[in-house]
Amino acid sequence: MTNPPPAIACSTRRPGTGRLVASCRARRGFSLIELVVVSILIVILGAITVPRMVSLEKRQEDKALIEVEDLLRMFAFRNSVGTQQIALHYDRSRNALSLWILDLNPDDPEGPRTWQQDRLSYPVDLPESMVVTEAAADDAVLRDEIWTIASNPDGSRPRIALLVAGKNLTGEIVLDSYSTVPVRLDKDGSVVREPIDLDAEGREFDRW
Repeated sequence: MTNPPPAIACSTRRPGTGRLVASCRARRGFSLIELVVVSILIVILGAITVPRMVSLEKRQEDKALIEVEDLLRMFAFRNSVGTQQIALHYDRSRNALSLWILDLNPDDPEGPRTWQQDRLSYPVDLPESMVVTEAAADDAVLRDEIWTIASNPDGSRPRIALLVAGKNLTGEIVLDSYSTVPVRLDKDGSVVREPIDLDAEGREFDRW
């Protein structure tokens, strides 16, 4: 049995002599200096890339919270100017919020009204890093995978509170039943005004 040949066997014959001189050597791995240089480059690239990714994700979450506010503002507007019931719908499997309206069924105009997605507003698709962790309609807390908060047949609507949590931002948005402007409670200086019954408190002559 013969021994296996070397992995690399490089030699040359020096002119004018009968000697063989090694012209190359087999390399068995990286040197310590090379490993240090590569490690430093990886650290530098990570220090540049990671903050940019976090900043991009944070901007996406902030944009999503603004869109949720706009959707609640549209909910209040459609409720105040229309006669149809309007509803806020959330589907966690799609991670989307949308407005629905109780309207005539186009396939059966003479039949009962049916809930349909509102054509005058766009749904809010939350980024993968965000989710609606909790919602409340007046005192009823909703934590289901799918829920709907609808206005009342008499035209009134419940107080809506949403807690939207992300990796970088968490927004607590409230739309009071008497207001058309949602409020972000997570922002400094945000105040939710509570209704006061002046007659019940004996302040019927107070200016307001």
